[in-house]
Amino acid sequence: MKSKKRNPKLMVATNMPPLYHKLPGEKYSRNNSEVLKWLSERPGLIEYIFDQASNAKEIYYNPATGRWQGADWEDED
Repeated sequence: MKSKKRNPKLMVATNMPPLYHKLPGEKYSRNNSEVLKWLSERPGLIEYIFDQASNAKEIYYNPATGRWQGADWEDED
């Protein structure tokens, strides 16, 4: 059996302490997720998500404005 190739950029998550994704006795809210908060505080993970979205052409750099935007963004003006 082949061992699964691990993504080194995600391996930072292997050091996550025990945290709640849904607080006991409460409805799930991503705003209250200890797991999402911990993950969002890891710059390497945020950069990985950015790279994935950029490489998949879900976001792109607009040289005319100097900003990044979603591929389906439509200005409402």
